[in-house]
Amino acid sequence: MVTMSMLIARLVVGAAALVMGPDAPLPTAIPPAVPPVITPDAPVGQPASQPASQPAPQPAITDADTLLTALETAGQDIRRLSATVRYIKTFAIQGDQQQRDGTLMFLSEPGAEGQAPTRRFAITFDRYEIGERLEDPSTGFLERYIFDGEWLAEVRPLDKEFVRRQVVPPGQRWDPLALGEGPFPIPIQQKRAEILSRFDAALVDGLEGVDEPALRAIAAKCYQLVLTPRADAGEQDLRSIRVWYQTDTLLPRLARTMSMADDESFVMLRDIKLNAEARIVEAEISTQPPTDRTGWNVTQEPYRE
Repeated sequence: MVTMSMLIARLVVGAAALVMGPDAPLPTAIPPAVPPVITPDAPVGQPASQPASQPAPQPAITDADTLLTALETAGQDIRRLSATVRYIKTFAIQGDQQQRDGTLMFLSEPGAEGQAPTRRFAITFDRYEIGERLEDPSTGFLERYIFDGEWLAEVRPLDKEFVRRQVVPPGQRWDPLALGEGPFPIPIQQKRAEILSRFDAALVDGLEGVDEPALRAIAAKCYQLVLTPRADAGEQDLRSIRVWYQTDTLLPRLARTMSMADDESFVMLRDIKLNAEARIVEAEISTQPPTDRTGWNVTQEPYRE
C-alpha cells in the first residue's frame, strides 16, 4: 500500500529533484490566491557576495546534453544541503490541492569504490493548507519524513508517533531523490547516462510554462530541463518532469512533474545553504527511534516482499 509517507519520500516532483526530483501548468499548481513568498531580486540562497561554500559559476549551456554533463560534476562537492521547501500536490480528478511548507536537510556521504554515495534526508513540514483549512504546530500539525537509503521514518513529534519502515531489502540502497524516483528530487550527483537511459531530454527557455510574476523572476535565471520518459523505460505513471537549475550555480530551484492521470506536483527550494553553512540537526535526520520512548507510540516494520 502506498502511504503518504511513501509519496513524500518518493518525492514528487518525481523529479528531484526538487527535481523537491514534480505537474499541470504552474498557474494551476500555485493559484494567484496563494502566491509563493519570494524575493525576486536575487536567486534564493545567494547573497550579494557569493560565499565560498557555493558552487563555482558555470559556463553558458546551450543544450540538454551539455547541461546533463555539467550536472554530473556540479554537485560533487556538496556533502550537506539545507533549504526551505514548498511542496504542492494537485489531484486532477478530485480537484484537491494540498500545500505543505517546511525545511529540507540533506547529507551525502561518499560510497565505497564503484558504489553510489549514501544519501540521507529529512523533510519537516510545519504548515499545511488544503482549501480554506490551515494547520500548523499551534493546531497540532508537525510532520517529519526521514530516509537513510534503507529505512523511512514518519514522525509526528507533537503526537509522539514514530513509524519506521524498511522500504528496500536489507543491504540494498535506494535513492528517492533521484530524477524520476519521486516527486521531490534533489538533482545533484546524477549520472547523465542513467538519466538518458530512461528519459528524452530537452533544454527549453526558463520561462516556458511559467506565468506567475514571482516564479518568473526565479525561472528567468534558470535553465529549464524537460524530461519525457522513453517508450522502453517502463514509466507507466509519469508523463513529464521539468526542473529549473540556477544558471550560475546549477543548483535546483523549481521542479514540476505531471502524471499520466494529470496529477501534478510542484516543489520550490529557497534559502539554499551548502556544506558548512547548511543548517543540519543530526537528531532530526536519524531514522532511529527515540532513545527515551516514554509516551511515544513506536512502530517498526521490516521489509516485506
